[in-house]
Amino acid sequence: MDFGSRVRQSKAHRGLHSPCLHQGSCGFTLIELVIVVVIVGIFAALAIPSFSSLIHKNNVTTTANEFYDLLQYSRAEAATRGTGITMLAAGSSNSAWNGDIKVILTNQGTVLREIGTGGLQTGVAITTPIGSIVFSPTGSASPATCFTFTYTGDTSIKTQYVGVLGSGRISVPSTTLPATGECN
Repeated sequence: MDFGSRVRQSKAHRGLHSPCLHQGSCGFTLIELVIVVVIVGIFAALAIPSFSSLIHKNNVTTTANEFYDLLQYSRAEAATRGTGITMLAAGSSNSAWNGDIKVILTNQGTVLREIGTGGLQTGVAITTPIGSIVFSPTGSASPATCFTFTYTGDTSIKTQYVGVLGSGRISVPSTTLPATGECN
């Protein structure tokens, strides 16, 4: 039995031609391609709402973290400079901190830092019952308050809270109310 010659013969028979060209069974038909595109479209349609919800949640979290950093900056500047520092909402409503937010020297009015409407995440509302908060050189804050961060267009996004105690302690942004009571 000579198997070697048969293998050589099989290779020679194939030559340069692909077996698919003669059989018509290789590749995709137009119907198969359309079905795959439709299935991918359905999966994309299901994933997009979930993705936008993730983006909105990240916008709220980012805004709360940036605002927390601004509060910490204000408190640190008061201690460093040995003078009062005021953080205020310069928007149309004192309780809505969605417009310009300024950090100023309390006695002189000099602006140390300002965040305009472009600096805040789109669609996030920051609310509190006060229009300004003052940090003293000892680090204490007046008045104690709670800032809430909500996404205005999607009620499924959890609200974030940042509390400021009279002692000046600032709670880390969280989806649960601070246990210290400033947000009750």
